[in-house]
Amino acid sequence: MRVGIDLSPLFYGLNRTRGIGTYAENLAAALAATDTTNEYVLLTTRGTHSYSLPFSLPKNFSTVPLPAPSLGRATPLVSHQIVLPLFLRRLNVDVLHLLQAPYNPSLPAVPLWQRVPTIVTVFDLMPLRMGKQLLKHERYRRFFDFQLNACRRAAHLITATEYTARELVHFRIASRDKISIVPLAAPPLEEKDELSNDVRQLIQGAPFFLHVGGDEPQKNQETVLRAFGLCCRNPAFKHQLVLVGQHHLSDAPALDVTTRAALRICRLSEVTRAEMDALYEHCAALVFPSSYEGFGLPLLEAMRAAAPVITSNASCLPEVAGEAALYVEPRDANALANAMRRVLEDERLRIKLSEAGERRAHEFSWTRTAHLTRAVYERVARDWRN
Repeated sequence: MRVGIDLSPLFYGLNRTRGIGTYAENLAAALAATDTTNEYVLLTTRGTHSYSLPFSLPKNFSTVPLPAPSLGRATPLVSHQIVLPLFLRRLNVDVLHLLQAPYNPSLPAVPLWQRVPTIVTVFDLMPLRMGKQLLKHERYRRFFDFQLNACRRAAHLITATEYTARELVHFRIASRDKISIVPLAAPPLEEKDELSNDVRQLIQGAPFFLHVGGDEPQKNQETVLRAFGLCCRNPAFKHQLVLVGQHHLSDAPALDVTTRAALRICRLSEVTRAEMDALYEHCAALVFPSSYEGFGLPLLEAMRAAAPVITSNASCLPEVAGEAALYVEPRDANALANAMRRVLEDERLRIKLSEAGERRAHEFSWTRTAHLTRAVYERVARDWRN
């Protein structure tokens, strides 16, 4: 069997540091490490950022650049809607795996014209649930509708959780028998690179709570800030709040509650994987009250580091975290503040969450992700031949 995998998302914007980048890179690495039977063609593109795989490829793997003219923001439209379907004949692949179905037309997307059996990974349908925040432009709405129609034409869909599988059925994107659930895993630990001065000072300074995701609407950073302000009302509370993400809200939600939160909120816009691992390892807890996730990789990253996890009872998060987390309503600042206090005051609970989290994180592996994905490739190829 000859499999084509589109790694184009790794060449655009911040995708490499986001969940899609973690997925693309680690899936390719795990397949390369476990499958010596099938042939793989990894498609690359010119994109907006240069990129090279951080691991060597075995003989049954090859990388092939997808030819496309440089047309600025229109390049992905041409490369994936016109060039890719035509190029597949030359590649002679049995199945094609596309790793995302974006709502932004300036990103590599699923072609409507599918000349070979096409498998699409759809992590979430967040634009349908949070359209007012994410689909502000008409071109985004129309393009996402276009992508959903392309997914309907796909031979098979992959998603990471049962929650998203139910969403795909609910919105009539695919029947349940055309959807396979393939969970992800925490990315491998990086070697101990040199930490920046900012991160080193943080982990050596006052204890801190950690929030990951920035001001993206589903991450509920405002709730985190307000809950932190509520905790700061107690003079005995000495912790800081570390916010990691590309963009952040101001201190206002915390300062509206108490001025004691002033100068105790630290923002980091760019951190290395090693620095992120260090923050997980030293935080008092990960505070992650997201309203909607396709999987929630930060949960497993924190659990692997034995950090207690406080998350929301929304979307797929209980499915991923299981019994290894404290759950709150995603926008309930009082409940979140109470959960933060419980982690600090109840040592038995803290130890329980830490140990349960480590066990939970070990239940997920990229080797398993690769085996399940390979099974989908073989099933689709077999069904197509028959």
